[in-house]
Amino acid sequence: MFKPLLVSLEISRPHNMAVAALSVVAGYVIAGGAGAAGVWPTALFTALVTGAGNIINDYHDVGIDRINKPGRPLPSGRMKVRTAAALYAAATLAITAGAMAFLPTGIAALMVGWQASLYIYARRAKRAFPWGNLLVATVTSSAFVAGGLAAGNVAAVWIPVAVAFVFILSRELVKGAEDVEGDAKAGVSTAAAVFGAERTLLLASALMLSLAAAIPLPGISGHFGVYYLWTMELTVVPGLLAASYLVLKSSDKRTCGRVSWLLKIEMFFGVLAMGVGTL
Repeated sequence: MFKPLLVSLEISRPHNMAVAALSVVAGYVIAGGAGAAGVWPTALFTALVTGAGNIINDYHDVGIDRINKPGRPLPSGRMKVRTAAALYAAATLAITAGAMAFLPTGIAALMVGWQASLYIYARRAKRAFPWGNLLVATVTSSAFVAGGLAAGNVAAVWIPVAVAFVFILSRELVKGAEDVEGDAKAGVSTAAAVFGAERTLLLASALMLSLAAAIPLPGISGHFGVYYLWTMELTVVPGLLAASYLVLKSSDKRTCGRVSWLLKIEMFFGVLAMGVGTL
């Protein structure tokens, strides 16, 4: 009874859903929002859109994942492909109807735009460098925009959006290098497939080092408070430096996988730092 539910949760990637929801909350706080009632519906729907996006991504990547990620629900056979399609369709309909019914018009439109973008990414853009990397970085970083919209002050979130965009773009390049074997066999045009893993990781490293250097500036300039500065300096910046060192040292699949997970953990600390940035 519980096994199908657990597999459905696994393919949705709850950790990604949680980070997306926390990004909305952080954007809301940065934009001056007050009270959970003003943000939790937006955070919830953002998490659901993220989960549905992961399902359709795995649906279109099932052949590639038999090489790159054989343990995932679809390539491992723990979930049937038609079940994933039905789950995605049901989730998309429910999210769209719910967003239109319970969210302000602007936020509901953003949710619909995200759903369309994530479908395009999974179906086509992921396979066309550089559009796939740019699209997923744009969608992911705009979770802060949803928080700003909920608080009525979108202009306040441009710094976290910019930081998140570069961070996600760096991680996408690392993930592409990790999956280059399966992507190349499937004819997928990622940066690593086009330029090779080593050159792609060199670019990812340059982005991460640039971000590590730029991260303290909002704190030093007074845009964010001391909690932002210390949280970033003690968690995110060391993580970026370590990730950069590792990918420069080795371009093998195992190293890229470890760096991808390191950056995923650092995403949580980055969102936390942004959220406490106004304190």
